[in-house]
Amino acid sequence: ERMCGNKAMARFLSSSMLSRSLPLLLFLFCERADCISFDLASGKVKCFSEDMADNTLVVGDYELENIPDGQNRMPVDIQVTDPMEKVLYNKADASDGKFAFTTSIQGDYIVCFHNKGIPEFNTQRRIKLDMKHGIDAQDYSKVIKAEHLSDVQAQLRLLEDRTEQIRHEMAAQKQREMEMRDLTENTCSRVVWFAVFTMVVLAGTGWVETTWLFNYFKVNKYI
Repeated sequence: ERMCGNKAMARFLSSSMLSRSLPLLLFLFCERADCISFDLASGKVKCFSEDMADNTLVVGDYELENIPDGQNRMPVDIQVTDPMEKVLYNKADASDGKFAFTTSIQGDYIVCFHNKGIPEFNTQRRIKLDMKHGIDAQDYSKVIKAEHLSDVQAQLRLLEDRTEQIRHEMAAQKQREMEMRDLTENTCSRVVWFAVFTMVVLAGTGWVETTWLFNYFKVNKYI
């Protein structure tokens, strides 16, 4: 049975327990502040990347300020790519919009904005980007209506899902650490074998040179 459907658990969360667990609840329930605003000069490109685990929902909203009348056109293109440089979202001359996708592999996902205005005009355009992923990207209002959850059940459901997301991220981090360890050990092994091969080559070269010089001096009766 899911945590959000356990009424006994809901009754067990007394006010004293909630007060003692306040730091943890604040950490788990706080909303991520991923909204950024920046100015993009004409002819420039600005990209943002974030390392994400696989099977993660990502939702992004962007908005570009309107160009005043009489000012040169500054069309801005937006492109989203995955770690394999596959284009997930692309829009030319964007004004505002939304993109959403679920990550298929772990790695850096990149969002790029390209202002195609004329650089000589030295103008810029303000852009707002709001990206959310994981639990923050899900619309829990629909879940509450669909499953008819109470306020306490909804909070417990959010707590459960956020805990599961943390567990998934920790597992992904552990996997990355194992991959880095294997890569380090493999690199060290190759370095050791390369050093042994170098020593063998040097020893063989020295032996050949010594033998050749000995025979040369012996033939010419220098020794």
